[in-house]
Amino acid sequence: MTQHSSPLAAGRLRAAALACLAAAALCAAADCGAVARADLYQATAPLSDHSEAAQTAAFQTALKTVLVRLTGNRNADQDPALAPLVNEARRFVQQYRAAADDELWVAFDGAAVERWLTQNGQPLWGHERPSTFVWLAVMSTGTVLTRDDTSELKSDLDAAAAARGIVLLWPSPADLQSNRIDYSAVANGGPAVLAQLGRRLGGEGTLIGRASGTGAAASVRWTHVFQDRSSEFSGTLEGVNHAADVYAEIFAASGAPMPVDIEVSGVNDVRGYANVENYLESRAFISHVSVEALTGETVRFRLTTRGGAESLQRALALNGPLEPLTSADNGVQRFRLRP
Repeated sequence: MTQHSSPLAAGRLRAAALACLAAAALCAAADCGAVARADLYQATAPLSDHSEAAQTAAFQTALKTVLVRLTGNRNADQDPALAPLVNEARRFVQQYRAAADDELWVAFDGAAVERWLTQNGQPLWGHERPSTFVWLAVMSTGTVLTRDDTSELKSDLDAAAAARGIVLLWPSPADLQSNRIDYSAVANGGPAVLAQLGRRLGGEGTLIGRASGTGAAASVRWTHVFQDRSSEFSGTLEGVNHAADVYAEIFAASGAPMPVDIEVSGVNDVRGYANVENYLESRAFISHVSVEALTGETVRFRLTTRGGAESLQRALALNGPLEPLTSADNGVQRFRLRP
């Protein structure tokens, strides 16, 4: 990319990138290679009868479930600050249908709910949700749970993850065999080794558990490893909830929007520029993206974001096309576009 100055060159580059952005949008609509994520804006709630009052109550219960996911607060359903939003739940409903005789499936307008949270100073956790690989050894059977398991314990853990809006990855029987993982390797193995293997198999975070059995009331001791953090705790579903709490603490942005400048190097063609801009504009915590300068293969963007520069760097480094570099002397956050 030749050296240019802003804003004229930036405008030309943006125009040239429109075709690439359109193609990217079509690919996204077709789910081209997308990683499966929990749908944050849909929930199922009990429906006591077919009256309007019962329907309104179901809408409110479903929205409470969605708010736990979006704020990252496991007690958001009881937060008085969110009561005005919950009371107006019907206004945010996009679709609904009977899920069963006594249940209602509801889909909410995610953008509108997020705007309400932002305007009212509430934390917002977007799509920056680390996948979590689970190694779970079961003492009663001397086995390791796999993705094929149909036990109450695994079903409850998957349901708890869906309720918090995070993704659990489980080993396949082939994964266990090819990596020589058995009950002893999980029950007695070092967390660092299992976390490294979990990352190799697709997890950004790792949960390592030792369960007394496979029933819903099984006692479980957990170790959670994510980046430079490691913690231990007990409780059947606490592994999922603790992991979600850690991720929300890091990635849920709050506070007033503020400008943050970043530089992205390695942008050597129009397609690369389009990929970076499309990625930045898709982040829930970024409300505005503009190009400030183009120098060689480096683009400087000015972002309007919540949570500040540190929160921004952590979020952009997760599971995306940008690799974080050391910040510049002037405080500008620096990234490199991954090949």
